[in-house]
Amino acid sequence: MTTSLRDMYRLSRDRVLLLLLATALLSACSGVEVLPEETQTFVATGFTDYAWRSEPPSQSERSRDRLPQSSAAIRAGVEAKMSELGYRRVDKADAEFLVEYMASTGYNEGQMPRVSSNTVLYPSSVNRQIDGASADNAYAFGGAVETGVLMLIFVDAKTTDVLWRVQVSMVVEDANTVNPDAVAKAIRQGLATLPPAE
Repeated sequence: MTTSLRDMYRLSRDRVLLLLLATALLSACSGVEVLPEETQTFVATGFTDYAWRSEPPSQSERSRDRLPQSSAAIRAGVEAKMSELGYRRVDKADAEFLVEYMASTGYNEGQMPRVSSNTVLYPSSVNRQIDGASADNAYAFGGAVETGVLMLIFVDAKTTDVLWRVQVSMVVEDANTVNPDAVAKAIRQGLATLPPAE
């Protein structure tokens, strides 16, 4: 049995489409929401050298403020992605643009899962009743979800005009610790719309 060139093309095209669909579905389920602004203003400047606008926040021994805890992970993530894109971190006096960030916590209203068996409040089979605790758990786990919100802002070093900004929101899995890998992943997604330096 011989395979024609047309059949081979169709097969490879289908594989590419399947791969693209799988990638899109995985990125849609990543738990990260990115809201970037248009990059034309930033791109028009041609800037490539940046510095941090402010020093990292300090933390007292007993502080529970998460910004000082997550600051190192935020800065490392931004610097890694910016370097990958060809931007150079320089001294503040030599910078063409400055990078600032603001971080906060937020809450998103969760939705009760529709496929889980403990969310159905009527019997799903003979002699099977959903007990009150299962129903309460379904509502409790479908409630508000804590999110971390990060705003990255690029400003002109001379005029302090805002050149570009992006807001990144992600679900916080453990409110007591900072996950540097998750922070870096969210920042990479946030800076994905930024074009490479020329």
